[in-house]
Amino acid sequence: MSTSGDIYLCQVSQTVSCGACCGLYNLAVPSRQGIRSLLERRTAAFARVPREMAAVLDFGQRESEALSKNPAPMPEFHHCPYLGFIGRKKSRVGCLLHPRAENNNGIDLRGLSHYGSMTCQMYFCPTHRRIAPDFKRILRSVIDDWYLFGLVIQEKALLSAFYEEITRRCRSSGLDPAAAFRPHARKLWDRLFGLKISWPYAADNSPLANYFFNDELYPKPQVDYSAAGSTGSRYDAIFRELHSVFASKAELSAAEQLLDGLFAELAGTVCGSKRIRSPNAGIQKIFACPAHNGNLE
Repeated sequence: MSTSGDIYLCQVSQTVSCGACCGLYNLAVPSRQGIRSLLERRTAAFARVPREMAAVLDFGQRESEALSKNPAPMPEFHHCPYLGFIGRKKSRVGCLLHPRAENNNGIDLRGLSHYGSMTCQMYFCPTHRRIAPDFKRILRSVIDDWYLFGLVIQEKALLSAFYEEITRRCRSSGLDPAAAFRPHARKLWDRLFGLKISWPYAADNSPLANYFFNDELYPKPQVDYSAAGSTGSRYDAIFRELHSVFASKAELSAAEQLLDGLFAELAGTVCGSKRIRSPNAGIQKIFACPAHNGNLE
C-alpha cells in the first residue's frame, strides 16, 4: 500500500507541474497568459546566460528588479527569478537551475537561488506530505495543465475541505481514483477545481497565490456573513479559502446549493453503491495541503 509521500506532485508529466512554493503566482498579474509570457521570455533569456556564478546571479537580480516595478500582493513571499519552462517541449514549469535543466550539464546551480540548494532539494509542501493517496492520484490525473494544477495544489485547507465533503457522502472513507477518470466524472472534477479561478463570489482583487508556509504571514480573512443575514455556513472552510464575499442571503444560499449539487454528483461517481444520502454520516477528517517543485525530463 502506498503512502501519501510516495506519490509525487512536483513534476507529474510533460504538461503538469507545480511551482507554487517558488512564488509562481505571487505576481501583480498572475493570469495564465501573464505568467506564460513571463516564463517564456525568461526561459529564452536564461538560455543565453553563461553558466558562471556572476552571470547567473546578475540574471536573477535583473529579473527580480523588473518584477519589483509592479509590487506583488505578498511582499514577503519570494518569487524565484529562476522559474521557467522546462522539458523537451518547454511545456511545464520548473527550475532553470536544476542540474537536469537544459544547458546546465548536470551542475546543480540552485545554490545561487534565494533559498539555496539544500532547501530546494529537501522541501516538500504540506499537500505532498499529508493529502490522502487516493485524492493525490485524482489530482495528478484529472488536471492536465501546469497553471491550474499549481493553483490547486497550493491550497491546503481547500483540498482538505473538498475531500472531507466528498468522503462524508460515502460509506467508505476513501475515493475510487479509477472512477474519477471517466468522462462524466472528469467534467465534474474540472468544475470543482476550476472554482479556484472561477468562484463567482470571490472578493475583488483577492490574490491567486496562497502562502502555505508555517509562519502564516498571510492568513486568509474570515468570511463576513453579516450582509447575508447569517453568522456562518456549513461550507465556511471552503468559502474562506475562496475569499468569499456575500452581498445577500440569496447569494449565500446559491453558493451553498452550488456546492451541495457538485459534491453530491462527485460522490455519485467515485463512491458508486457506497454513496449515502446523509451528509453527516461517516465523516472522516483527512487533513490535506498544497505542492513543491522538482524536475522531470
